Amino acid sequence: MVESEPSEETSGDFTLFLSFRLSNGDAVSYKVDGGRFEGGSRTLKFATNTQYKLTLTSKPPAEFHHMHLAGSDLQLHTEDPKNGEYTTEWNTTGIDVCKKGDRNNIGLTLQGPGGLLKRKLQCKFYEKDDAHADYGTKLEFIEWACAVDGSGTISVTEENIR
Repeated sequence: MVESEPSEETSGDFTLFLSFRLSNGDAVSYKVDGGRFEGGSRTLKFATNTQYKLTLTSKPPAEFHHMHLAGSDLQLHTEDPKNGEYTTEWNTTGIDVCKKGDRNNIGLTLQGPGGLLKRKLQCKFYEKDDAHADYGTKLEFIEWACAVDGSGTISVTEENIR
């Protein structure tokens, strides 16, 4: 097999790892909801008016350009685009608290290798000081196995939450 230099517009399969951390480094929580909601079986728990650090890692390394999350354009930062690791900050100010029994399916759009990834994340937003935001299992990362089709769409073929 002949290895070639990776290009900026790499196509093919890759895996993304996405983590959310509070400013103190603590992981956010999630809970298993079963099939009660249309957005999925797990709910990510966030506080409003709070700053989160997101880390995005791709394997093999891929170059990403833009991220849009819940109505916010986020600047991706990296020390080296060839290592496949990016960080950004997300502020939940302006997002409404979810009523009891409700979930918010927030949009995540990521401009990546050869295309665009669009995904919904099932979330529940709590008041900043509500301890319920911390109840549940700590989220280490979301893992997405991704494939790029010929039309520039990146699809998630498998999702794992750890």
